[in-house]
Amino acid sequence: MKNSVCLAFLLLLCLSCEDVISVDLPTSDTRLVIDALIGYNDNNGDILTAGQVKLTLTAPFFEENVPPAENATVHLVDEFSGNTYILSESEPGMFTIGFPDLQFGRDYTLEISYEGETYRATERLMRAPLIDNLEQGDGFLFDEEEETEVKITFTDLAGERNRYLFSFGFNNFLVIDDEFFQDQQLTFSYFYEDIQPGRLIAVTVFGIDQQFANYAEQALAQSGESDGGGPFAAPSATIRGNLVNTTNPDNFPFGYFAISEFDTQLLTIE
Repeated sequence: MKNSVCLAFLLLLCLSCEDVISVDLPTSDTRLVIDALIGYNDNNGDILTAGQVKLTLTAPFFEENVPPAENATVHLVDEFSGNTYILSESEPGMFTIGFPDLQFGRDYTLEISYEGETYRATERLMRAPLIDNLEQGDGFLFDEEEETEVKITFTDLAGERNRYLFSFGFNNFLVIDDEFFQDQQLTFSYFYEDIQPGRLIAVTVFGIDQQFANYAEQALAQSGESDGGGPFAAPSATIRGNLVNTTNPDNFPFGYFAISEFDTQLLTIE
């Protein structure tokens, strides 16, 4: 049920001549990229907190490897109790160890110290609905031979305006607003391409707020949903997330910090 949120740079280079051409590209200062999604699930009383805080650095367009931001310290602060939790790295730049049990109605602050500067964002744990049903369908959009339909059914959280982030695996995401189905059950289809029988897929729903919904929609539009960019991918234009450099505001980071309840259902493709 653990979900990874990945950073993807997409590059298309067309060569139509034999000579090597040197292209001078504009350069910019290296910035910190913070991809942080923490998920909560009560798991029938066996509470599960899972997620990651991934720290990388921006790189030139032609750089194949995205460098991790090493030697950072990461804390999660419970603003209600005042408790501070130190997160530990599972690999360079990837913090996945040390998450506390989360509680609704509380604000949590992510605090990152890197190269003498401090980055912060405060978010509240958002509720998510359960996935009522997940099943394979027999429909298709364009190509019956290459597409596999999966039908997802869930019930909107009652009595409030909600936004949800669905993850379909393979770094594919969808933002849904309940404007036209408030307090109702909704069934919709997602179409996988070139997925083989016997493959196990995981569909996950997160509850998100309006600010993160806006950010995710812009990031998905710029990175290209069909290319698996995801809401945390580095966009081609500057999209400011919710993280602030409190030491040097001009040196703002890229990325976002979100904290959400989630529900995951599994399905084996036939």
